[in-house]
Amino acid sequence: MSYPRKRLDLNMLILERRSCEAMEYAAKQKNPKWSFERFEALHFGIVDDSEAGEEYDAYRVLSQAEPYLDELDKQIPFLHPLERGTHYVWELFLELPRVGSSRSTRQLWNRLARAMSGIELPIETDEFIDRYGELLQGLLKDATDMGDRFYLAELDYGGWDGGIISKDFLIEGLQMLVAKLKSPVLDRPVKGENDAAAEAAATTEETGEE
Repeated sequence: MSYPRKRLDLNMLILERRSCEAMEYAAKQKNPKWSFERFEALHFGIVDDSEAGEEYDAYRVLSQAEPYLDELDKQIPFLHPLERGTHYVWELFLELPRVGSSRSTRQLWNRLARAMSGIELPIETDEFIDRYGELLQGLLKDATDMGDRFYLAELDYGGWDGGIISKDFLIEGLQMLVAKLKSPVLDRPVKGENDAAAEAAATTEETGEE
């Protein structure tokens, strides 16, 4: 049985592109200047803005988006880890790499999860690595290479490590995600496979064929 998005922790929901688009759409109905980037930075404590209005309150944002999240549940249900059905790559991003974290790595990690969120599981490891590299390169296209790290101005909200993305973080992240690809949790049968096998077994039993 699927799990309704409106009851998910925001830290999880913010990894899926469609859910974030639903929240942004609902918020912009009230205020066209509403910024999802600012909302995300406020939520994760990347910026501390005491003047942020109620429109950036997480509960308010989720409440406004509830009808759109409900509709999304009907189109693309969020499944429990062992639940049969279609699962997506964003589900692998629930854990954050522990190496090289900075104020900005969480923002980049979320953006990468959203960029890959429509890719279905299971997926071949080589293809996954290619997609990871391709989408990450797009996110870092305006970054400055500083040797062991990148600097990305659009993620710099201040602080000594604002805008800094450690290359160790990205390498650790890829290794962690690839390991998750091989997890038994993601080794699910193809939809209908068990039903077809059961039907074949029933036919054999009825006819007496071996």
